[in-house]
Amino acid sequence: MSILFYKRPDYIARSAGPLNLTDCQKYVERSMSCKSTIPPELSFENVIQNRALPPCSIQDFMDYLVYVAHDAENLQFYLWLEDYTQRFEAASMSDKCLSPEWDTQETPRSLSAAGYPGARISQKTLDSVGLKDMVFDDAATIAMSANGSLISSVGPSSKLPEVAVAEANAQVGLVWQSFTIQPFRSEIARIISHYVVPGSPRELNLSHKDRAAVLHALQHTTHPSAFGVVRTMVESTLRGQSHPNFVRWSICNGNKPRVFFLRGLAIFNIALGFLIAVTLTLSSASRWFRVLAAITCWLGITNLVAAHKGLCVFLHRLHTRNIRPWEIGDTTSTSNYSPGHDEATIASSDVYSNGAKSNWSIKMETFGQANEFRRDSWVKDYQRRPLLRKVFDKQVRVREEGLRFMQNKIVKQAEAWATIITIVMTVGFVALPKGNLF
Repeated sequence: MSILFYKRPDYIARSAGPLNLTDCQKYVERSMSCKSTIPPELSFENVIQNRALPPCSIQDFMDYLVYVAHDAENLQFYLWLEDYTQRFEAASMSDKCLSPEWDTQETPRSLSAAGYPGARISQKTLDSVGLKDMVFDDAATIAMSANGSLISSVGPSSKLPEVAVAEANAQVGLVWQSFTIQPFRSEIARIISHYVVPGSPRELNLSHKDRAAVLHALQHTTHPSAFGVVRTMVESTLRGQSHPNFVRWSICNGNKPRVFFLRGLAIFNIALGFLIAVTLTLSSASRWFRVLAAITCWLGITNLVAAHKGLCVFLHRLHTRNIRPWEIGDTTSTSNYSPGHDEATIASSDVYSNGAKSNWSIKMETFGQANEFRRDSWVKDYQRRPLLRKVFDKQVRVREEGLRFMQNKIVKQAEAWATIITIVMTVGFVALPKGNLF
């Protein structure tokens, strides 16, 4: 009976307003109820460490956050912070002594009242993160060029990171300068100008009090613990809200036009089955001919239940899915992704002053343009595409076994409900007496 009531992960709506610890705790509590519906192969750790196969790889997760959920900055910041934590721990002891661990008791009283956590966030060591192939030699490796030419290639702002940081500090009442001799200080300045400063290209959804607390901590130290409150909220959001929604979305193997087409076709099949059953009931034909109506009804109900959850049964049988609109004509499609492929879409010198290279697409880079896609070429190309072509769009293989397992359960559930409903309907029609009208 469990197959009849199988549930995919519930959709978890985003809380209104800036991130806060209370909402993040709710995300975590809701995600605990989703654990039983998500296979271990599709766990948050497996997706983040890129151990899940397409369409559930980390690149697919990023695509979902960019094009569907519109909050990719959380993942971009999280990947950088995990990588930064590892690089900071690997730094020399003399460098680390310059940036001691942040003691939250040093937070001003006005900031502590905002609910700034008093415990240090535990450090995680992931086997693989999105920025694992980047190499940073020392504290000056992320430094801006003297003439500031780099900033024009990574964001719409014309301000140097140091200027943006100074202005942000002034807005929250922090007027003295940071310790410039601390390791990774230039990189931290760029992170602040990209993710913390109001109006920055990839601004995190932080409250004024949390932003002030983070800026205050980063004035004193570049230790990863200075990002404690941000790490807690970003990771809780990714684990408790973004990841379950991503898995739920990945189950859909058909695009919207195809799903709507399947629903219409399913309703037509059900109506045709009823018409056949009613016609045979009103005729003088043997009542056993009415069983023939069960075939079209069963097919219609199966497809209708599956399409309600975004599944095309035919594509599932082939272990394929429709390509996403942003994958059309894209040589870096997620279906061809593997960690060893060179997928950088811009020159590394355009993003990193030390020429560090990345194997990820531009959306995976830490520093870059805002996560805006409405001006991308594929948007107009897809809008001009004929509706029939969208319905029968190209297909790529679903390689992730855990996802196919979930899809298979949904298809079996649809078939089970279709069988029950069809049997009840058929028995009812067969039991009716002949109409003998023709």
